[in-house]
Amino acid sequence: MKALHYLLFVLLIFVTLDAEGKKYPFNIDRTYNINVCRSTVAGTKMVKVTAYGKSADAAIDQAMVDAVAALTFFGADGSGEMENCPAMLYDGKDCYSQNKQFFDNFFKKGQFMDFVEKVNSGYPLGEDNVKTPKGRRIKILLIVHWDALADFYKKNGFKTIISELGNY
Repeated sequence: MKALHYLLFVLLIFVTLDAEGKKYPFNIDRTYNINVCRSTVAGTKMVKVTAYGKSADAAIDQAMVDAVAALTFFGADGSGEMENCPAMLYDGKDCYSQNKQFFDNFFKKGQFMDFVEKVNSGYPLGEDNVKTPKGRRIKILLIVHWDALADFYKKNGFKTIISELGNY
């Protein structure tokens, strides 16, 4: 009987941990290394992001957070013939400060994942996946669903540049 109670207790702990879900690393004050690099399907932006993590998976998660956060609050430089991309939300960092709980939940709980995807299914290779003293440095191509992200922000009461620029 004691073993049954112990087993139920252990199962309860696992269910509770699983219910919390995966947490993503988000910090508005970090330095973002992101460039709009290629033209892609209308309503999306293809970006190249450099990010660091303890493992390749952690670095890729960080890159995905960085892509959405940078385009939301700060914009991104263009590379090659691509133009710079402005921040999606007006008053980026001020907007974050005024709505900190909303954005912290959006990023840390992984809601942003609906708006970003990897271009390739595997891990980056060669110079795009380098071991560092603290883990991995990843350079990865991602697609951000710009129009869908703007619609999400509009539905949640935020003013986006898309209202003024059309599809940019």
